[in-house]
Amino acid sequence: MKLDVKDRKILQELDLDPKITTSKLAKNIRLSHQVTNYRINKLIENKIISQFGTIINLSKIGYKQYRILFQLNKISEQEKQEIINYLKQHPKVYWAAIVGGKWDLLAVVFVNNYEEFEKLLDELFNKFQNKLKDYDSVYALYHELYKHKYLHENKILEPIKLDFKNPEKIIELDKIDLQILNETKSNCRLSSLEISKKCKVNYKTIQNRIKNLENKELISGYRIFIKSNELNYKAYLILISFQNYGREIEKKLFSYAKNNKFVTQSIKLFGSWSLLLHIRIKDERELQNLIIELRNNYPIIGNYEIIPIFEDISINNFPMSEELINSNI
Repeated sequence: MKLDVKDRKILQELDLDPKITTSKLAKNIRLSHQVTNYRINKLIENKIISQFGTIINLSKIGYKQYRILFQLNKISEQEKQEIINYLKQHPKVYWAAIVGGKWDLLAVVFVNNYEEFEKLLDELFNKFQNKLKDYDSVYALYHELYKHKYLHENKILEPIKLDFKNPEKIIELDKIDLQILNETKSNCRLSSLEISKKCKVNYKTIQNRIKNLENKELISGYRIFIKSNELNYKAYLILISFQNYGREIEKKLFSYAKNNKFVTQSIKLFGSWSLLLHIRIKDERELQNLIIELRNNYPIIGNYEIIPIFEDISINNFPMSEELINSNI
């Protein structure tokens, strides 16, 4: 799909506020409501927009986030697809992707504790014996998600911030809260009335519950997920380790990530790596320039690894929602 000026303006508006009403969006870009709605649907049909995500801080309800990179043995495409399908359907997998370089697959999982994480790994390696060759894992401590800055020239916009430290108090959710999160996790544009019909409660109740979840920062924000390759941007991960730890340098690196137009996410890690950057970039020369800039400006950087992302397998902002709903019946 070739995007024109109006399509790009729609993406800009939705990136700034994924919950903006179609009427307001239409007014902002000077198109009719009908034409604007048609264009949004075309962006979805052509997979430019993959979802209107509700960003949920699952640490608030007791979950820990781990990122796992897998290296496969020499296996057939059919065997690889079996692993992909397993990750796609797994109730703990938040995001999975096909990647390149040293690694073949990536999975981001949420578990209650390290013992549950070990159990998940054991199950994977037992199920796919002789198919998984190696893995590396890191624990996420803090996460910033930025607007798609390549849509907004010379604008510094506030990120969505997720702090994964142990909360002072675990938030208790009832069935209605869980249903709301389940319905909106991939479509935050649903109206309160639409959600109320699905949850079979009054729409005012839905509005109050959502506001309460936002105030408690369980709902940390809203974000459109864009297939950047459709806009001629390539996706990469950059894993970075530090030679020594310094809080001030770490703050400067996050500030750099926030202001750099190519960085879409940054995550503070614990494990063999200290920082993870998500990059959207047009060519390898731009990527190399970014790496040189990082090396020259931040001598604390010890080692780094560049991982291309070829394809998203699945994105599920609340993977265990249905399991939790069923347990609340």
